[in-house]
Amino acid sequence: MTDFERAGGEPVVRAIIDRFVDRVFDDVIVGFLFAGKDSARVKLHEYEHAAGVLGAAVAYTGRPIVPLHRALRINAGQFRRRLAILKQEIEREQLPADIVARWLGAQEAMQRQVTDGTDCV
Repeated sequence: MTDFERAGGEPVVRAIIDRFVDRVFDDVIVGFLFAGKDSARVKLHEYEHAAGVLGAAVAYTGRPIVPLHRALRINAGQFRRRLAILKQEIEREQLPADIVARWLGAQEAMQRQVTDGTDCV
């Protein structure tokens, strides 16, 4: 059984992603990064990425993650804020600790690639 299946499969992972994306779009710290973006598209690609990380046979169909995000000049504090919101939504579902660690670990591993090297002051 994959971690995706253990997490509850598509309905649970989509619910987590839907809440997460809604929150980051409305967030006072990182919401501006999503101004003018299509939330349905963001939800789709966040779902695809998460499902793949968790072992589902779901392909990521979005644009390349690194150049897309580097162009946004995301700092480390903004990255951590996004990660904290995701963590809250994952933990809300009370998923097994190893699944939480894998999902968040995959996100944390991208920090140096998608941020601009600065931190918030």
